[in-house]
Amino acid sequence: MTKPTVYMFHGFTSFADDHWFPWLEDQVEHQLKIPFKKLNFPDSYHPDVASWDRYCDQTIQAADNITLVGHSLGCIQVLHYLQAHAIKNINVLLVSGFDEPVWTIPELNSFTKHPVDYSEILPKIRRATVISAINDPSVPYSYTLTMARRLHAKFVLMPTGHHFTDMGDDKELPIAFTELKTLLTSI
Repeated sequence: MTKPTVYMFHGFTSFADDHWFPWLEDQVEHQLKIPFKKLNFPDSYHPDVASWDRYCDQTIQAADNITLVGHSLGCIQVLHYLQAHAIKNINVLLVSGFDEPVWTIPELNSFTKHPVDYSEILPKIRRATVISAINDPSVPYSYTLTMARRLHAKFVLMPTGHHFTDMGDDKELPIAFTELKTLLTSI
């Protein structure tokens, strides 16, 4: 029996091999022996909802027991994917995300034009954890906290970290691995 895959959803102006994503892949595959697939969405500098949805449908095997990890814009994309597919027992880890228009990045409002229907998503989730930093200038933590509450998720607020991308010290994110490990190994 193969182990369920972890899928990593990057964000706005990012790519699969940016930031802490390769490090997390290495940790999951070598320590936990679980396949980790980093998605590489089309045109992350000019993201299009329909293109990103189509990419997910073509790239992710819609199966029960998978784990979805999102960063920033990737978080709302995780929620779109969950809402669109009849899957269950899904683990979710979201970092610096949002599910409503964010005043700091209005160019992403198309991703929040249609509110997430949590009544459809919540029954599909096994466990969820959401992480933010108190000093995030891109997605203020209050947006991430609101999303965590709607998901009934564990919320981890880091005292620093910015957007977990913009300080140059973003090649590792130990809190993400710690929380992901808990999601993947808890009964």
